Amino acid sequence: MKFKSKRLDYSKWEESDFETLKVILSNPKVCEFLPGNKHKNDEEIKKWLNYFVQTFGNDKGTKIFKVKLKDTDSVIGYCGLGYVKEFDQIEIMYGLDENYFRNGYGSEMSLRMKKLANELGIKKLIALADINNLASNKILLKTGYSKKEQIELWGLDLNYYEMNL
Repeated sequence: MKFKSKRLDYSKWEESDFETLKVILSNPKVCEFLPGNKHKNDEEIKKWLNYFVQTFGNDKGTKIFKVKLKDTDSVIGYCGLGYVKEFDQIEIMYGLDENYFRNGYGSEMSLRMKKLANELGIKKLIALADINNLASNKILLKTGYSKKEQIELWGLDLNYYEMNL
């Protein structure tokens, strides 16, 4: 499954993409608001990559994509539709290499995942964002989510969002 948005190409992660994902997830700034260690080690990165590869298209609806700048080999991050077992719902998730922060790519990815969810017939999406991650919270509102409440989950204080499609 491959598709595009205005500036980005989306494709499936491959098991051979470890070094590519490592560039992103070994950066503490990228991981600042993610659950777990703020600096992902090789074992944790392998788990993330295995999750991206093995759950793609599973019965829960998970689809996490490798995101490249259009018509280049520059991987800038990941995004997709991820199943959140704690809510039995699908969320839009995304992460960017620090070199691509503040360029509108997070919004572009999130809006493209909303469109994909619509195309797949998903009726409701949730989202979770660390209360201190101002950029992510802005992106979720721009995508069309409504903030419902603040919760504690995975050791983080999160804003919980919902969106009906």
